[in-house]
Amino acid sequence: MKTNEVNPFPVTTYISHNYFCNRELELKTLFKNNQNGLHTCLFAQRRVGKTGLIKHFFNEISTDKSTKCLYVDIFSTQNQAEFVRTLSNEIFQTFPPEKSIGRKFMEAIKSFRPVLSYDSLSGTPELSLDIADNKTKEKSIQEIFRFLDNQQTKLIIAIDEFQQITEYPEKNTEALLRSIMQQMQHITFVFCGSNLRLMNEMFHNTKRPFYSSCQSMYLGKISETDYSSFIKRHFEHAKRSITDESIAFILNWTCRHTYYTQYLCNQAFAGGNKKIELTYIQQVCKAILEQEQMVFFQYKKLLTADQWTLLIAVAKEEKITQPYANSFISKYRLKSSANVKRSLESLLEKEMLYSETTATETFYEVYDKYLMRWMELYA
Repeated sequence: MKTNEVNPFPVTTYISHNYFCNRELELKTLFKNNQNGLHTCLFAQRRVGKTGLIKHFFNEISTDKSTKCLYVDIFSTQNQAEFVRTLSNEIFQTFPPEKSIGRKFMEAIKSFRPVLSYDSLSGTPELSLDIADNKTKEKSIQEIFRFLDNQQTKLIIAIDEFQQITEYPEKNTEALLRSIMQQMQHITFVFCGSNLRLMNEMFHNTKRPFYSSCQSMYLGKISETDYSSFIKRHFEHAKRSITDESIAFILNWTCRHTYYTQYLCNQAFAGGNKKIELTYIQQVCKAILEQEQMVFFQYKKLLTADQWTLLIAVAKEEKITQPYANSFISKYRLKSSANVKRSLESLLEKEMLYSETTATETFYEVYDKYLMRWMELYA
């Protein structure tokens, strides 16, 4: 790979629409909801591309100068105070003080005694606010959203990993944010979450504040046809060839899970080969598993023997719909169905396993597709 050549399979960040695959239906829904003032709840398995979709949506809508966009990832927040700091920092980064909204924002939060510092590694400016007591936290959340709404500018706020608010010690957070959302006249929200169980509970339980407040949208896998075309096009654009057999193997090996597919293609492209054939892709797959195996060994230390054995069993099956069936239990020597139930619940809680319910069945899979392939070969 040439030093000035862009790898067309980004893994850690969104580059541009040229390197974004499909999601046309979801993008149309986001545009339609925004145009009609509807809030959206975006459900997606982790690393399947929800953040990329939001960044792509923001990039596409940026041509409309009357609309501003704000992306807030609250995955690392533990309470309302950290929510306020994260939200404030994103506002500060998106609307710096030299811009009109940024100047007004710094003036609006003076009562919280903002202190500006700089990250020692990246040099990125960071805000810290004095919001210690509960009343101040609630007031600050209300005032920040009210400030944004009062700018008379159409604003889209995407809050990623939204289910994290259920972990806050302040149990009124859901009701507080729902109340705030109802008061906004110029803001539409996109609530994103990767914990499907918690997100479904928050937005589909009639007893929860966010019930029936948004249009739900589930982000599934990209179709094999679309992903195949995308991969082939980018290799050919770089004056390289890749066989159809190789592409089919990639999509099967990664289960078309966006992150793992992108990473495998990224590594295959980075190798610099002009002609990509199946044997080369298999070599890249082996190298990836070797790179990751120290992490996989650490997983084993974090799990009980029964949990590890069940994880291996699910990996070898790739997908299991009847984990309590005698045939499955006896095949992998899993002791009793009660033991499987305990281990299954724990692995789901740790997000080592992923569960999804369709119209016809509930199935379980290993969350990390590289871990699944490693277990198939070596465990």
